[in-house]
Formats: sequence, C-alpha cells, structure tokens
Amino acid sequence: MPGATGEKLPARSPQISGGKQIHDLRPLTHHVLRATLRPDGLIDAIEHNTASGDVAFNTPIFPDFAKPFLGVDFGGWRGGMIQYKAIPNYRVNAYRCPLPLKTSWWRGLGLLANTFAIESFMDELAERAGKDPVAFRLAQIRQDEKGRALSGVIRAAAEAAGWGQKLPEGHALGFACSTDAHTPVAQVVEASLQDGQLRVHRVTCAIDPGLAINPDGIRAQCEGAIVQGLSSALLERMFVKDGQLLPTMYGAYPIAMMQHAPRDIDVIIRESGNKPSGVGEPPLGPIAAAVANAAYQLTGRRVRELPLGV
Repeated sequence: MPGATGEKLPARSPQISGGKQIHDLRPLTHHVLRATLRPDGLIDAIEHNTASGDVAFNTPIFPDFAKPFLGVDFGGWRGGMIQYKAIPNYRVNAYRCPLPLKTSWWRGLGLLANTFAIESFMDELAERAGKDPVAFRLAQIRQDEKGRALSGVIRAAAEAAGWGQKLPEGHALGFACSTDAHTPVAQVVEASLQDGQLRVHRVTCAIDPGLAINPDGIRAQCEGAIVQGLSSALLERMFVKDGQLLPTMYGAYPIAMMQHAPRDIDVIIRESGNKPSGVGEPPLGPIAAAVANAAYQLTGRRVRELPLGV
C-alpha cells in the first residue's frame, strides 16, 4: 500500500522505470561458497567467503575506541562460521567492505544473511550427494557436547514437523539450522504457492538454550524472531530511485502483518546444560534459509537473493 508520499515499491529490480534505473537496497552482503564431496557423499572440504559492509562498527552506538581492539566487525560474520565440525577441512573468510552508507543494529546482525547462504548451500550439496537434507547435515556433526546439542534440535524439529511424511497436495517442507550465542536452533517450514505467492503455513522450531530459565519467554522470543525473519525473507526491501533512498514512510515499507504470519508456530525447548545461553536472536538465523529450501522444492528454482521471489 502506498504511503502518504505516494511511494510504491517497484517490481524486482533492476528494471527501467520512467527512464531511471531502480536498484533494491538491503543490508549488503555477498557470499561465495565451495565444497568438495567424498565418494560416500559427505563433505570433504567447505569454504565460505563472505563480504559485507559494516554492520556494527559504522553506527553511533558503537564506540570508535573499541574498533582497533576487535579488528573485525563481528556483526558482519555473525552466523557465518561452519557449525558442522565433522567436516575435516573448513574455512571462513570474512571481508569488511567500507560503504558510504550508515548502518545500525538489527536483530541478529549478520546472522540471517549468513545462515541463508550457508544453509541454502547445504541443501544444494545434499541434493548433489543424493541424500536427504536432514540426514546429510546430521552426518557432518561432530558428536561432542556442542554437536550433540545441535543434533538434538535437528532431530526434534524434523520429528515434530513430520519430516519425510506425506504432505497436503502442493505443500513442501524446507529445513535449516544455525548456532548463535552458543544456542543451536533448527527450523522446518511448511509452505505452498498461492496465486504465485509463497505462503508459509507452519514453522516448527527446536531450540536448546542450555538451561531454560523462562520457557514462556523462550517461546515468545522464538515466535517473534520467526515472524520478523519471515518479514525480511519475503517482503522487506528499500530501493534507490534518482539518487534518493525510498520509501521514506512506513506506509510504503512492506512488513509482515497477520495475513503473512504462519497459522502454526510450534516451539520445542530442549535443555542440554546447566547454564543458560542466548535466546533473543538465535531463532532468527534459520528461517530465511528454511523458506528458501521449501521454495526450491515447490518450484525447482534456487533463489539466492533476499527478499525471495518465486
């Protein structure tokens, strides 16, 4: 819906509108991933190259004196590490690219974008190896304390979502997981296409915060992160037109509303320790990748940009 200024979002860009080129603008990241598979179909080596503008550093709330001590913008690489420690060879290269744009904090910082890249790639590798995406991930996890927690949420989410069972006609499941703030989270999305638009019906989320101090609060954080992540994955975008950043009014900025929320959000809380870990941001990580992986099952087309188009 246009806002008071009459601003409208263009179709997916780049396109020509009134003789002027329009480009989408999102938090800018670029990812190059590569991997080699062994004869048994498991990953022998994986590399994630990620480049982004400042996510935390280029904001007035982050003190300048702290930057030399940290050396790297932790917001840019958050969620970009390799969590599958049974892979014998893995490497992550994070590149900081100063941009002429002011940034600030967003829930999870780089977590959603980095997880979107890695977990979409994991589904592509599973398909290349001819393996089930969930089983493929489980086979790459080292069974130490952290690995057992990650395996636990993967199995819990897949079982509760009915992974591998028959779905309603025209529906598909997508899976993704991430580890952030020492908290593993796995999510399964059930989605379909309605009038050419992607519709998320159900999200099953399993989280292991170590020790659950307030289970109701954990569920609320998961539900909020999932809806916020869906909003970013499916709808939210800004653009530059004639040198101006638009939209300038909330009315023209697309954001998830009740009609976009899943009918069901199921949250499973597992506890693997006696100390609490992060809860507010980790559930944001997997949702965009899980939706993208479901969209691929529905369309046969891999989308590698956000917001998702099908």
